Amino acid sequence: MHYPGAIDACRLPGPNTQAQLAPKTVEMPVDSVKAAESKVIPDDHASDDNEVTTCRRLFARDLGGGRPNLQDYRLVTIAVVRFTQSDADEAATKASQLMTDALGDHSGVRLATGVGDEAGFSEQWAAVRTGNVVLGLAIADGGTEAALIPAATLDDVQAVVTDMTGTLRRDYQG
Repeated sequence: MHYPGAIDACRLPGPNTQAQLAPKTVEMPVDSVKAAESKVIPDDHASDDNEVTTCRRLFARDLGGGRPNLQDYRLVTIAVVRFTQSDADEAATKASQLMTDALGDHSGVRLATGVGDEAGFSEQWAAVRTGNVVLGLAIADGGTEAALIPAATLDDVQAVVTDMTGTLRRDYQG
């Protein structure tokens, strides 16, 4: 598989993303709170041979009736790294190398959940490679009562990444 054109990371999530990743929340403009930056893929910066697009969505805990509690939130960040070499095999090799070097995974898929600390911040993330693209997703919770937002299950994270990969293949494959 090869993806020759630019990819809009905000067009990849499906209609069930909020229900799967941030149940019992209200979507808010991403600049509504000063949220911690979340690195989706280590070294996810554009260079001469790749381009990076990101999309951030913010979900605040629902106090009932759609009233958001901006003190407790979930930030979902999507990053797409597309290697731009015209040779499809070379581009796919570079994407595979990013998964191996930066993410420490040789299979092309890595999921981690339940990562957190005691400061009211926790994070889940997933990454998948398809052809010349590495697609990453990070879910970061912040706030003193963010734990009241139901955690995204491994199955839900995997379902969202699978949906995004399907959209990527359907809408962007060359």
